[in-house]
Amino acid sequence: MTSGRLLAATAELAVRLDRLRPGLLDGPVPDRALARRVGAEPLADPQDLVAVATRLGRETTGSGLPPARRRYLAALQGALLRQARTLAGDRPGYLDEVRETFGVVPRRTGTDGYAAVHDRLRELLPGRGPLAARMRAYREADVVAPDRLGPAVTAVTAELRRRTREVIGLPRDEHLDVEIVGDRPWTAFTRYRGGFRSRVAVSTAARVRGGALLPLLAHETYPGHHTQYCRAEAAADRVPELGLRLVHSPQGVIAEGAAEAAVSVVPGPGWGAVAQEVLAGAGVRIDGEPAERIERELDLLGRVRQDAALLRHVDGAGPDEVVAYLGRWLLVGEHRARRMLAFLDHPQWRGYPVTYAEGAPLVRDWLAGYPRGAVTGLGVLLDAPVLPADLVTEGAGAERGHGDPDPSPSAELLRSPY
Repeated sequence: MTSGRLLAATAELAVRLDRLRPGLLDGPVPDRALARRVGAEPLADPQDLVAVATRLGRETTGSGLPPARRRYLAALQGALLRQARTLAGDRPGYLDEVRETFGVVPRRTGTDGYAAVHDRLRELLPGRGPLAARMRAYREADVVAPDRLGPAVTAVTAELRRRTREVIGLPRDEHLDVEIVGDRPWTAFTRYRGGFRSRVAVSTAARVRGGALLPLLAHETYPGHHTQYCRAEAAADRVPELGLRLVHSPQGVIAEGAAEAAVSVVPGPGWGAVAQEVLAGAGVRIDGEPAERIERELDLLGRVRQDAALLRHVDGAGPDEVVAYLGRWLLVGEHRARRMLAFLDHPQWRGYPVTYAEGAPLVRDWLAGYPRGAVTGLGVLLDAPVLPADLVTEGAGAERGHGDPDPSPSAELLRSPY
């Protein structure tokens, strides 16, 4: 089977699986006619899709694709095979499920590191008394007023777009619509519509904080998810596999990792001062330098969610124990901790914390060591079919559980855009 037919068959499999388990596709498939045709068919039998995914994996292994592209397509097919097996009734253990889906194994962090972050936050946060109470007061005072949220999001997004276009580059016709919405289970969400167009929605119910707004929008828009979608579509003429995007796959690790690292590239260190100036023009006041330092510490607590998932699904901890763990180490109240638990317990999303917890340090470490700098490195990640193993730096593979990354094709792949 030719590479084009292999990719088309993989996309067809993905559309059929997405009909059975909506949310697997990350944006529209490039072939809209295929999507319409499959959408008009009766729902597929999951066992039949297991057979299709298995056959495609064998054919890809024996194809004439260049090694890096072959491994990339095989990784997508492996993630789809796991989804088909799950729908057919196969229930692996949590660690196997995450590894087969995302291509990484979640690591525990332990509480010593979190305790050190708490100590630094005690030095940074105003006031006295218990840390949790001070954190709660800081967050409450930092919430952007609902009538200021729209102008603030618009202003920050415009500044991030300008900087991203200048230093990384964007397709000429890209466009982003911004919408402020009511109660949603998320803070912000970017939906790609194809044709270099996305819609980012920000929820007023999430009580977005001024100090966290620029990192949030860098993650979702420029140079985060919207930029990822646009650059992938632009590069798909050269590397067609980039046009097929799957949420629950190794792509998710790279996508979320790069989005988490986005603010450290554009605007980069010192972003607090940028946020302070831009938000002042929208009627929102923050103290940029302290806000950046606090957000940097809070970011280090992000792995608490992965530890909580392991506590729940590997150790078998009950809901109350997990809620208490989340509340203590993330410094959040019970209501928010229980919403996090609901996400960790969702059958489709329970493994997703690994994309942030493992993806972010993986991408940041790789960007920090990229010879031509983080800005150029991020551009390479946006334009190349990259797997988590491709970013494992020397000596890090065993520690992170990514296995032997086979450095030869990875080095060639990441020296320049594919």
